This record gives sequence, structure tokens and C-alpha cells, in this order.
Amino acid sequence: MKAGALLLLLALLLCGCGAKTLPGVYSVYIQPAELTEEESAIAKLLGADTDQHLFDVVLDGTAKTVSVNTYELMDGTWALLTGGGGMALKEGAKEGRMAFGFEDLRGEYREALQFGADFTAVSYGSPEEAAAGEGLGRTTAFLSERTEIVYEQEIPLAIQISTAKNEVLSYNPSYFFRPEEYEKLGYEHVYALTVTFSQEPLS
Repeated sequence: MKAGALLLLLALLLCGCGAKTLPGVYSVYIQPAELTEEESAIAKLLGADTDQHLFDVVLDGTAKTVSVNTYELMDGTWALLTGGGGMALKEGAKEGRMAFGFEDLRGEYREALQFGADFTAVSYGSPEEAAAGEGLGRTTAFLSERTEIVYEQEIPLAIQISTAKNEVLSYNPSYFFRPEEYEKLGYEHVYALTVTFSQEPLS
């Protein structure tokens, strides 16, 4: 799917419906999005299967910033690829939706964020960077359950492995905090996608 069509899809899905506050253990959380029938129909109409790239967010009104980062594992530590900034949230923001479109996190990558009436979308990467991963097998593990948001702490949303190895062992994204486990496996490329919510304003 071309970038323009995907961003149109993300805008429709993000603005169509906010996160729903559902009963559960956490009152402040992020979870895989639960699409309405109408939203699912829009996704199918535009030829995109985006369920696993969409996340609903429920906050308590005290968050001031949200930031998204991507990383590559280098010598056992995470090196920043994209991000490092953030999006300012309006006072009292409590519900939002986040969408990510990518096949290769090192290649062309798109993100869209919606909180209340505020919407932002950005794209990174290039066809040349995407071509660098051609010929490698790829697997991506996404956050699959409701996860508590702890302000000022990164939440891993996806871990992606690109390798020529025949067998790939994929861990839960929470292994972002144990990069040595991936380092031991000797994969050529390991990438991560994270989000951080902060009660501090943008500097």
C-alpha cells in the first residue's frame, strides 16, 4: 500500500473512534485496538490489515507528552533510529489511539497519533533503507495485551528480527529490557518500537 493511502486509512481509523475505557486491572493503560465493525470495514476497503498495528490508550488526564522511538540493537545495547522528541498533549487528555504502518522498521515506517481533536502523522525511512533488508527473513512480535502505563517509562510495542538464519526465536516485546537475550542469538538485525508517556512538558 502506498504511503498516501495508508495515512488516509490511519486518519480515518484514528479519528473515527477513541479508546474505550473497559473494566480491568489498570486504569491507565495501552492495549491492542478494538475496532468497530465500521472501522474494520474501512480497513478492508482500503486493502490493509492493520489490527496488530493499532493501539488504544487510556490516560488519567495528567500526561503532558507522548513520544515514540525506534531502535536497532548494536553491540548489546539499543541505538536510537528515529524519535527522540514527542507530541504535546492537551491538558486533561484521557483517550487516544496510535497507529503504525511498516514492514521493515529500518525501512519505510509511518506513525500516526490521535488524542482528542489533535492528530499528527509522520513518516521515516526510504526505499534505499528498505532495500538493505532484502533477502532476509523477518518476524515481528507486537504487544498483545493490555499493559499498564507508568509515566516516564518506555513501553515496548514491537520487536522485529531480520535474519538469514533458518530458525527465528521471537520473544515477547517485554524482552526489550533484556537485550542481551537477543544478542546471544546472533541475529543480523533486531529492531524495537517503544512509546513513553510523560507528565513533564516538552523541553
